[in-house]
Amino acid sequence: MIHVRISMAMTADGKTADEEGEWYPLCQYERERFYRNIEWSDAVVVGADTVLTTNISFLSPSSLKNPLRAVIDPKLKTPIERKVYDTLRGPVLIFSSKEAYNAKRDKIEKLNSKGIEIVTINEKEGYLSTKEILNVLKKRGCEKILVVGGGRTNWFFLKEGLVDEFYITVTPYILGNTKYSPVSGSGFPFPGIKLELLSMEKCPCGEEVVLKYKVHNNLQNILDKINE
Repeated sequence: MIHVRISMAMTADGKTADEEGEWYPLCQYERERFYRNIEWSDAVVVGADTVLTTNISFLSPSSLKNPLRAVIDPKLKTPIERKVYDTLRGPVLIFSSKEAYNAKRDKIEKLNSKGIEIVTINEKEGYLSTKEILNVLKKRGCEKILVVGGGRTNWFFLKEGLVDEFYITVTPYILGNTKYSPVSGSGFPFPGIKLELLSMEKCPCGEEVVLKYKVHNNLQNILDKINE
């Protein structure tokens, strides 16, 4: 049974990065929570924009278990030099559109030479089908899926009703008017997707709050009522 968890951190005003896309854990405990979520997972799913703005491996430095890293990159725009594409510590999979796969054969060869597999996925609303992505991961034995952003990637998983848990850490900062938030996209009809609070913890640092929610995936019911 596939289980999908989104894990993010945001400022008190709901931003996940500044205008340049810059974000990194400012608290050692948040970094540890991030690594524990990675260790829990069979696959870490990340969007191309997050790979562009956050050059990390998306692996835990202390764990012997290295999950599959899956990058959603429809246009194959992420540089091969990014740390997430280091295959020495574990397998890497890129989900691409068929159009980009056929147009960028030279890049495909370079990625393949590093041991990186590229899987083409059908596009839906200008993005790759998240249901197909999960089916591919399931066939590779991945059941515990950690989605780490960005906001648009999170939005598509939530929109398709595929998310079971939503973890969010609230940090004591304000960034103001930036485009980066935990969930981007075109928005959902009011009241949106229902969350059930599972736990609320004050971080040992004394300044952050960790919220863990169960996702009820009620969006289709809302859409059905609107269309009645």
